Amino acid sequence: MVISTTYWKLAVSLSVFGLSYLITGTHGAYTREIVNDKLPLQERPPWLQTCKRSNPNEDKCFRQLFEGCFPALAAGIPEIGVKSFEPLNIDQVSVSKGSGNLVLSGGFQDLVIRGPSNATVRRASLDLERRLLNFELELPRLRIRAKYNLKGNILLLPLVGSGDVAMALKNVHTTVYTRISLRNETRTGDEIIHIDEMKVGFDVGAMRIHLKNLFNGNEILAASINSFLNQNGKEVIAELRPDLELGLADIFHGLWNNVFSKMPTKLWLV
Repeated sequence: MVISTTYWKLAVSLSVFGLSYLITGTHGAYTREIVNDKLPLQERPPWLQTCKRSNPNEDKCFRQLFEGCFPALAAGIPEIGVKSFEPLNIDQVSVSKGSGNLVLSGGFQDLVIRGPSNATVRRASLDLERRLLNFELELPRLRIRAKYNLKGNILLLPLVGSGDVAMALKNVHTTVYTRISLRNETRTGDEIIHIDEMKVGFDVGAMRIHLKNLFNGNEILAASINSFLNQNGKEVIAELRPDLELGLADIFHGLWNNVFSKMPTKLWLV
């Protein structure tokens, strides 16, 4: 089945690492910064490897350095103001689509996403001369629990309900391309990396979803809708992909700028 759509709009109000901000729109790149008044590191912690500044990608050094940061990020790094991202908490995802074969309004609230800490870095490269930093992540499974409130139609099937939702995404592959600049931290003068532009692509191998309390608890109708969504999960995600990619770019942009701004290059580029 192919679902044809003409307009999608996502408004996502997120609480990531204890900080809230808003994603709204269908065009352009998002560049939301996380406010963090912690000073940068002045000593290299054990989890931070070093690479040659002249060739940070030699022997896959930067990929290993990048992946080596993940356990610390999952646990949280309070000394630089980075809170744990396992689980990842999202306040709200609002969805509105008003024409075509899929008409839907409402959204999801209080999302709790488990599994980001299990990411594997398949590729990561840093090119200081061309000012590029790119990486690919694979996540074997993301488990999501939330509240939902939705009303609309998928083809000829109505969808109405509010309650709990459980979702599982398998084999999530994310590709991130960025343009960076080298800046001086305003208080210490330390050189830091800043992500100026970011583009995110992603693909999902499979999706399972279960919406409780559809149609005021009508189990027969609810079973039909849940079955339909599970059978056509990849097509539904494909329709959401452009807006989800913008949302992911906004999240990653703020996250990695928050991290890199606290990791002076003098500690890991030698």
